[in-house]
Amino acid sequence: MNLNDLTDDKMDDFLFKGLVAVLIVVLGALLVYSFLNVEPETFSQVYFIPDEIVHSASVGQSVPVVFEIDNREGKTVEYSYKLSFMGKTLKESSVTVENNERKRISEEILFDEATDGKQKFLVEVSKPGMDTPYSVWFWIQVE
Repeated sequence: MNLNDLTDDKMDDFLFKGLVAVLIVVLGALLVYSFLNVEPETFSQVYFIPDEIVHSASVGQSVPVVFEIDNREGKTVEYSYKLSFMGKTLKESSVTVENNERKRISEEILFDEATDGKQKFLVEVSKPGMDTPYSVWFWIQVE
């Protein structure tokens, strides 16, 4: 056995352990960096309150339209909303919703003409800088 062989083995072992240690430190630093720099997902939700949906009405009858806007945008947002029926805008308004707040909106809609079967009642909600509004709808027949 040659003395140089033992020295080379110790040097290889030292280099291997050193590379593993450096790799662990680099991976640890990357994990910490990615954990600290993760931006939370931001979103809004718009939905009807199921118990409040009316599927039929009479001409001249006021019907409640109740929906909620859930703001998870990380900031206060002023939302605009539009209520439409049979392609006709019935109401437009806006509401400010604080971050992590749900705001319930209740509107009374008066139907002034009968429909031929069920028609789509549409609620569109948008926020500044939004190209396509959030939309939810239900079907209603007015007799």
